[in-house]
Amino acid sequence: MPGVFDPLQMKNGELRNRIVFAPVVTNFGLRNDRTTQYYAERARGGAGLIIVHGTPVDLFIKKDWVQKLKPLIEAVQREGARVAIQLWHGNDLGGEAVAPSAQGPCREITRVEIRLVIEKFAAAARHCREAGFDGVEVHGAHGYFINQFFSPLTNRRKDDYGGSLEGRMRLAGELIGSMRRAAGEGFLLLYRHSAVDGEPGGTTAEESIQLGKTLEKCGLDVFDVSAGRGQHDALSIPESSAPEGTHADLAGRIRAAVSTPVIAVGRIQTRGVAERILREGKADLIALGRQLLADPFWPEKLRQGRDEEVVLCTYCDNCTREMRNGRPISCPRNPLLGKEAGFG
Repeated sequence: MPGVFDPLQMKNGELRNRIVFAPVVTNFGLRNDRTTQYYAERARGGAGLIIVHGTPVDLFIKKDWVQKLKPLIEAVQREGARVAIQLWHGNDLGGEAVAPSAQGPCREITRVEIRLVIEKFAAAARHCREAGFDGVEVHGAHGYFINQFFSPLTNRRKDDYGGSLEGRMRLAGELIGSMRRAAGEGFLLLYRHSAVDGEPGGTTAEESIQLGKTLEKCGLDVFDVSAGRGQHDALSIPESSAPEGTHADLAGRIRAAVSTPVIAVGRIQTRGVAERILREGKADLIALGRQLLADPFWPEKLRQGRDEEVVLCTYCDNCTREMRNGRPISCPRNPLLGKEAGFG
């Protein structure tokens, strides 16, 4: 079985190791030197794949807007990492609140509008490839718009985009298929998915296995396995109390059924846990979010055998609170977070 620092061959090249920097919203903005240096630092610290935080897909319809991300892309790639960006769609469509089925302030989205959403993601994938990104990730997790189609808790449609599991998988499959046709075969497509809802009557792991198999057939390259709806994990316990590798077993159930590489995420902090997840075949890649906020050089320190020098995240949740309040994230463990280029 592979180790943390073994490379992974992908269709458009090699990842230097199995470490992914997970998409963490920063509120730093995107097209500026502060953000460029923030991501470059995580690449310099040794991560193999950097996933830029979730960004509204509507922005990527404008080719010129995407081209202005070239400095960020090139800065990460110069440090030896590959870079993808996570594309997100909320419940707003042209100023109206929509959802798979009518709920709260949202009306049910029409089939014509669903096609418009699919076309947005296809155009975004094409523009990201033209700008130099190695790939894009569809945000299909955590109770957001795309995940709402998959979950029986939020999709009560009567047409072929709802009802059966096949119907609830249709949007995700059409998204990946359209993006593959638009971006071509040499471009990485990732999909982040909540494997279970953690609520009665919600998504099950068995359904998520079927989604993984379906997306694989549609052209998916990497299945990024998370859990839960909203900001809470499926165990309904505080992050600070969760065990290391808290979602790895879910990832492992899917990994056993698909041939697409799988990412495991969820409080991975130590070499031992990371190596165990890979050794047991639960994932092909491991993603760290908050831990690489606290110490962007976690990968390089472990590679050099300097494990005792790692600054561990305490899961105090300060970064999440700041993000939810619309402020730039900060970390008590890393006073230089967001100041990598001298900003502050």
